[in-house]
Amino acid sequence: MRRTRLKTATLAAVIAMVGLAFATATPPVAAAVSTHGTGLPYTDRTFQPFTASNGLSSQFHVYASGIPQDHAAGLVLQFHGDDAYEFKNPTSSYSLGGASGIVAQSRGRGYITVPVLAPDTDGPITWWENGSANADFVADLVNTLKAGYNIDSTDVWLVGYSGGAQFITQFYLPEYSSQINGGGTVVFGGGGVPRVSAAPFDDALVSDLPMHWYTGAADTGAGGYNALRDAQNGSAWYAARGFTTDLESPPGLGHNLSGRFGQVLAQHLDQHVPGADGTPTIPTTPVVTPTPTTPPSPPTTTPQPTPSAWNHTIIPTRIGADLTVSIPPGTSRTTFRVTAIKGPFYVYNYTTRTGPRTLSIVSSLSPDTTYNYTLEADGTIVGSGSFRTLP
Repeated sequence: MRRTRLKTATLAAVIAMVGLAFATATPPVAAAVSTHGTGLPYTDRTFQPFTASNGLSSQFHVYASGIPQDHAAGLVLQFHGDDAYEFKNPTSSYSLGGASGIVAQSRGRGYITVPVLAPDTDGPITWWENGSANADFVADLVNTLKAGYNIDSTDVWLVGYSGGAQFITQFYLPEYSSQINGGGTVVFGGGGVPRVSAAPFDDALVSDLPMHWYTGAADTGAGGYNALRDAQNGSAWYAARGFTTDLESPPGLGHNLSGRFGQVLAQHLDQHVPGADGTPTIPTTPVVTPTPTTPPSPPTTTPQPTPSAWNHTIIPTRIGADLTVSIPPGTSRTTFRVTAIKGPFYVYNYTTRTGPRTLSIVSSLSPDTTYNYTLEADGTIVGSGSFRTLP
């Protein structure tokens, strides 16, 4: 049974005794806090700097204004999709902002909301690249938030979209489930099986962390990523380990979930926050999700190449492959993605130029193994295929 949101005065006092305050300049984590025991201010602050003990630095927003301080508060951690559109535009009604956004819906239920920017400085900002080190970064941030706020560790919600969903289910939760004692997850547009060795899950957490997947039934490969397949595999993996899971796949819905995030999250928060008798309260009226509006990423001014222009050949080697590709004018970046069903995920980014070019993929792949690959240019799939490395 879910624990009640109101904790005893003793527990609240113990948690509140540990206080930290962020500095205004970009500091290392040790210098980013105060030792005065006054705790962090319950205000809304955006683009706050944070440096973890592993040296990774990035930013986070915190929305705590109006949250009661007389008892431990729930925490919503939000992880953006690739390129971090929602983090960069926190007032947009696409995800975080507006009356139906994640911040307002969480605040109205007494939750502090903390969207986090991935500490990625190479190419598009992603959570899943360097995922294990990113999980270490988030773990440090969570510890700092717990020390600075009166956080209810039994009511922590992990919310992520696309690459952020992958980060939650594939890296952070498998490695750092011990940081939370309950709450839930709501992952959108993905959420696959762990890509790291999962630490043993505590039995109490398994029974008190409902996990929800929300991925459109048509989200099966546009842009080269089959989010529905990952959601199906991820939810099945966690269900096999005892977690309560569910997967919602609205028909006809693709990867664009504009305007849906806050209301879907609110529905699940309401389902798991206990009422006066200790049982979950479920809304009597269904959540109405709006029609998707604008895509999550702003329009690009870079001319988009057509797939027919990307003639290419690939020659396998023992531990990689040589790819020769004709790159058309106006292309700012090409990404060569190589995947294996039961292996790691490799991403190679190149600053491109026109004309034929050979991209050598070496010292990374396994001999005598079949790999799939895609070519992407400025976010558009322009070629794909498969090859088998030499024995």
